[in-house]
Amino acid sequence: MKFSFRTVAFLVLFVLPLAAVTIYELAYASDRYHSNAVITITAGASAVPTLDLSMLGLPSTADSKDGLTLMAFASSLDMLQYLDDKLHLRKHYSDPNVDWLSRLSDNASLEDFHEYMATVISVVQDRESHLITIEVQAFSRELARDIVNAILERSQTFVDKVNSKVTEEQTKFFEKQLLGSESRLKDVKEQLLKFQREHRLFNTDVEATMVNTNIAALEKVLIEKQGELTVSLNSLNENSPVVQVLRSQIDTIKKQLITEKDRLSGGSSGAVSELDAEYREIQFNLEFVGNLYKSNMTQLEQARIEAIQRLKYLIVVTQPSLADASLYPDRPYVIGTAAILLLMIYFVVSLLIAIIREHA
Repeated sequence: MKFSFRTVAFLVLFVLPLAAVTIYELAYASDRYHSNAVITITAGASAVPTLDLSMLGLPSTADSKDGLTLMAFASSLDMLQYLDDKLHLRKHYSDPNVDWLSRLSDNASLEDFHEYMATVISVVQDRESHLITIEVQAFSRELARDIVNAILERSQTFVDKVNSKVTEEQTKFFEKQLLGSESRLKDVKEQLLKFQREHRLFNTDVEATMVNTNIAALEKVLIEKQGELTVSLNSLNENSPVVQVLRSQIDTIKKQLITEKDRLSGGSSGAVSELDAEYREIQFNLEFVGNLYKSNMTQLEQARIEAIQRLKYLIVVTQPSLADASLYPDRPYVIGTAAILLLMIYFVVSLLIAIIREHA
């Protein structure tokens, strides 16, 4: 029984390949279950207004950058190694019970493993809403959900680390400045206490007032004694004991006056004027360093507020789903697509052969 060329070509190019695809999909292809979750990245507060690019059909720069960063991390080798250590992905996807076309090779390299996982883990961002959809396919419905949960947990840790780094970088300089001014403030206070202990005074103003009071009292007594001496000289001679005593008292008072004036503004190191200058210098330094400390504290608080405004938060919009039935492989779609492609190949080959025969 002879078959025409078209019949043979139809059998070879369409019927047999389609039968192979159909048998494989219906009898051998392993069911894959999917789980997905939707997340978004948002800031704690609107820090600095940016140019609204949505009018041009483009995503906001900050939102796009945050989303792309998280997508890159979720698809990274670091994430893959974390998932493999926690959920043993390589063992699951290279299970011998999985059909040979769908499973991972037993001796696959890390790069091949990463490339394979890119076909079953999808992370995409919507340009308009900036929502990030994470979808995972696995040969177990529970594992598919566990993988999505693990990606969310690891992503949350990643965002927390980024926030911690942002806060540290934002406040590190001001914390260092605050520690420096705090140390200087402590040193100046110690210097003031040392000055007060060494000179046994609390305030030079009190000491100066006391010395001035002593000088005023001595001058008053001096005037009185000088008056008594003048009166005594009118009735007594120079060698009179009374006159001698008065002169001795006047000399003593004058020496005491000189001593007190030296204490107030003399050249000695313990003069009140010098002590006052030293005390006021310490007080000025204390006030200056105190104001600097307050300023640094205010700057640190402002830096912390700005850091809080820059924090990012990962919000889970929809929780990871647990599949009720397998959606992959989509057997009707695969078989239908294969039939269309095989028909196209059959018609193209038939047309080429017909053209060749016509010109032969």
